Amino acid sequence: MIRQGSCARASFAGMTARKLALLAPLTLAFAASPALAVDAIDGVYVDSGGYVEVTVSPCGQARCGKITRIIRRKPGESNRDAHNDDPALRDRPILGLTLLTGLQWRDGAWRGQVYNPEDGGTYRSVVRAGENGALEVEGCLGPFCRKRIWPAKSR
Repeated sequence: MIRQGSCARASFAGMTARKLALLAPLTLAFAASPALAVDAIDGVYVDSGGYVEVTVSPCGQARCGKITRIIRRKPGESNRDAHNDDPALRDRPILGLTLLTGLQWRDGAWRGQVYNPEDGGTYRSVVRAGENGALEVEGCLGPFCRKRIWPAKSR
């Protein structure tokens, strides 16, 4: 013997399951939206050697990182971009130099370019928010990458 109420419950449960099945892909797409998963990286960091402060902020539709303070000079180095690949740029000051350029959020990280004033090279870059507010900066040449941790500036 089948009760009338049990059929109504089974029908309602089936309808709810169907609705959920239709809504699940939309919910997952919304939850995985890059706008919701973007790691915030704007802030002030100290390079891994403790020589300069780098401020990361918006620049157009991307993020950039610029040297905003020289903490101490590296022994034997001038305050100019002496190692730049372009001889015409070797006399520009280190203060104000943009190290991180064109950082766009893609595939779970900020991707762009990083300029290394120590060797004058510009490299493909992957940047992520690290532990304790630090910034993980990876510079890559082909398949080879080197990661540096830039701690957040102490307040």
